[in-house]
Amino acid sequence: MNMKTYNRHKIIEWIFLFVFAFMLVEVELNADDSTLSRPNFLIIVVDDISPNSFSCYGNTEYETPNVDALAEEGVFFNMAWATPMCSPSRALLTTGRYPSRTGVWHNDLRVKVADYGRWDFAMGHLTFARVLKEFGYKTAITGKQMALGHYAPDSKYVGFGEYFLHINSNEKLPTDIPFDGLFEGKWKFPGSKPVPSRFWHPAITHNGVMVNTDETDFAPDLYTDYLIDFMSRNKDESFLAYFPMNLVHDIAGGGLPTVPEEGALGTNKGGNLKDLNLYVDAMVGRLVGALTDLEIRDNTIVIFASDNGTSGASKMHATEEGPRVPFIVNCPGLIEQRGATNALMEFADVFPTIIDFANVSLPSDYELDGLSMKHFLLGQSDQYRDSIISYIATASMARTDDWLLEAVDPIYGNAEGRLYRCNGSMLKKDYTLITDFSSSEVLEARKRLFQALERNPFPDLNNPIVRDEVIRYDDMPYKHYLEKHSKLGEQQL
Repeated sequence: MNMKTYNRHKIIEWIFLFVFAFMLVEVELNADDSTLSRPNFLIIVVDDISPNSFSCYGNTEYETPNVDALAEEGVFFNMAWATPMCSPSRALLTTGRYPSRTGVWHNDLRVKVADYGRWDFAMGHLTFARVLKEFGYKTAITGKQMALGHYAPDSKYVGFGEYFLHINSNEKLPTDIPFDGLFEGKWKFPGSKPVPSRFWHPAITHNGVMVNTDETDFAPDLYTDYLIDFMSRNKDESFLAYFPMNLVHDIAGGGLPTVPEEGALGTNKGGNLKDLNLYVDAMVGRLVGALTDLEIRDNTIVIFASDNGTSGASKMHATEEGPRVPFIVNCPGLIEQRGATNALMEFADVFPTIIDFANVSLPSDYELDGLSMKHFLLGQSDQYRDSIISYIATASMARTDDWLLEAVDPIYGNAEGRLYRCNGSMLKKDYTLITDFSSSEVLEARKRLFQALERNPFPDLNNPIVRDEVIRYDDMPYKHYLEKHSKLGEQQL
């Protein structure tokens, strides 16, 4: 095939995909007339941190006063589940749909579920940004890229009106303006190139134009400055400000950055988790302080969370610690001040909660997997769901108030998983591992947990597309449940 013919075929292919996606997610959104009272949303998602890094969740090594204030003056969940890895957590958060619909099971296991690219989940599913933008909200994202394949954050499918983001690969650097900043190391994938810096002297794009940074620039400060400016420009509008942080993720190749200190230039290595987490707390203080200064604090719902457990400890593991994240909701003019709650929640619930508070109605045939927290957050109920689930690649987990089922993995572990009685606690050290399944109580609890997992069934391995994706995943360097992972052969599938 010559180049001219190849290009013509690619153009036809892209036109088909565009038309298909337009038809797939072209929906009519409805809103009531109470638009003047609709709240703003500030969503902050830290990268790679467990709840026990914050003093409101029991950390006694140091204090995090700004996060603590959000928690104590709002609601903070003792048992909130994302997933154990960033991409599936972010897909779940922004769409309110499980990977049985979106195909995003793991950073490196994306099962093709429709006629769009395996990385392009926003092409077939509504995001909270798109819904709110179509309803008249101003929308912005800053910090970490969303891993959306071919689609820019300001595309119709994704829905952000503007963006200020890290350029996370060489391929995305502009060709007309050379990047003169720093580079990190490489990921473990074959053929990987050094990653443009995400912290000191960073690579950042502002609405598609590379930002001029220098050696004194620390990206988290730039992201925070940008978000404060965005909220200032739109304080008289309704807005969604989404801040998926780069902190506290390590750099490619390992290591943590230092934080800014007066009179000293920072480096992308030599830092520590404590200093980074304290810096996260300081940025939260700046953002909440800006809301107060702008006199919109009482009408802005602030959500503070992380995408998975701490790297090197919980991340990528199909145990309760993997998906367990801090989750705080605060809005003095709306949210009931509950402080700590043992109510169960999962990331799928964020999307329906946002559209519920914004008074947006989706089409009746467009299904979400999450449940709205609105009545619970308003203090009108004490609980809103009786079970939560999570997953990473081929493994899954489920939890009720009294029972935990983890590491259910028929491919890399075992199909039965591990069952725990929680004994009224939310601390793993207090749980009892079940080894005797003779009682009806244990059997009923196990049955109920497996029924919860049915909300998000893993695709049929007899499907050649699914089989090929799992085999491809088996060659990836960042697999889940590493302590028990063993190389698969095709015969096992």
